[in-house]
Amino acid sequence: MGVLMKRSKIVVIGVLSSLSILSHAGTVCTPNASTSFNDFDNKIFRITNDAVGTNSLFEQCTDLTNETMLGQLSNCAPLPTNPINGLGLNPTDKLLYGLSPTDGLGIGVHLQLTIPFPSPGQPGDMMQADNMAVYKIGNDGGFQNIGFIQAPTETIGLPSGTQQVVPIVQNAASFNQTGDLFVLAYRTNYVSSANIPLGTAQVLYQAPQIVIGQIDNTTLTSAAGGAIATTWSDIDDSTDATCLAVKNKFRDDTNVFSACVVSQYLATGNENTAVQNCLVSTPILDKGIHDFAVSPTNGHYYAYDSMTYDNKDVLIDVDPVTKIASCTEIADIGNSTGVLTSVMFSKLNKLVVTFSNQTTGSWIDVSNGTLTALPAVITASPFGDGSSLPFAGIPTRRGTVADLIFKNGFDPIIDLIFKNGFDGVIPPLCSDF
Repeated sequence: MGVLMKRSKIVVIGVLSSLSILSHAGTVCTPNASTSFNDFDNKIFRITNDAVGTNSLFEQCTDLTNETMLGQLSNCAPLPTNPINGLGLNPTDKLLYGLSPTDGLGIGVHLQLTIPFPSPGQPGDMMQADNMAVYKIGNDGGFQNIGFIQAPTETIGLPSGTQQVVPIVQNAASFNQTGDLFVLAYRTNYVSSANIPLGTAQVLYQAPQIVIGQIDNTTLTSAAGGAIATTWSDIDDSTDATCLAVKNKFRDDTNVFSACVVSQYLATGNENTAVQNCLVSTPILDKGIHDFAVSPTNGHYYAYDSMTYDNKDVLIDVDPVTKIASCTEIADIGNSTGVLTSVMFSKLNKLVVTFSNQTTGSWIDVSNGTLTALPAVITASPFGDGSSLPFAGIPTRRGTVADLIFKNGFDPIIDLIFKNGFDGVIPPLCSDF
């Protein structure tokens, strides 16, 4: 309600059935420097999730060529109840970091109704934001829950009768060049009322506001449980007419969903069933921003909304200094791009995008919004996220003797003398893109 709703029921990714993991030998479930990803130049890492909860890791070149399944995250306990998403590769320790919702439905929020419902005046603070778990992932397939991010604090001094919810988006995260992690949330106000004689109620949401959180590198890499300190900044996304229009469309779709939930709850008394049914039967599912990335050249945050409109997508550009957003519409007749799974910058500042219903991706020229299809075929993923490491000046050990002899993990090589991980072949070098 008033927040991004991501599909929580996933279909099986059929292509994964033909791939198998040959060994989990040597997996370390407390990732450290010895399990870092060293072969990352011009590479993209993507994590997908299937119907049985398997988190599978892929790599490919930033132009999406040469896809390789590195392995599955299944050898460490406890497994996350919800998918690991919001994937990012930290340029300082070369480890992947991901997010996972902690609520039962896997959408970052839960419904909390005041009993009796409806009640006089207002039905209560209905939607509550949940913590977001943070995972650190090593190149050997090991992963560790290092703590959680708390939702941004709600605004103090709201008008009487106004409530607010500020959930974190589990599939949107990105690193900057110094290793700070950025995450996304939506700040949404709502008002509620009830007519007791008629037994009716309504909860009306206002247009959401983008909120971006920053976790400094030292805090993130040293996290070992508990709340991870996050600095949140409200983004001014109301001064641009295109931004305002897409927010208002999202608001309208949210209120269709809200009316459905309230109606079904009044009829059945079961809030969880009401939410699940209305996620399927209303247009809120998969709407809103699904991912964003930090540009390697200007440091701006670029987000993408591919589903709020049926005939166009929206590219959002946030200035990190002024905290002001501007939006560009991109034609998408027939909503052919589908649900966005990932946006990732290449080294040459091309914004690479992948969509859940497609086996190919595209890249966006952020200067004009031009969308260009990429011919490479990749695994379609109804639920997943990706990360690239485009920042210049980071050394790589690719091709060194030590890299080939003592390699331990997902990065595949031919040398098997000291190899302790997944079988594979030397991946092709990725050219600048």
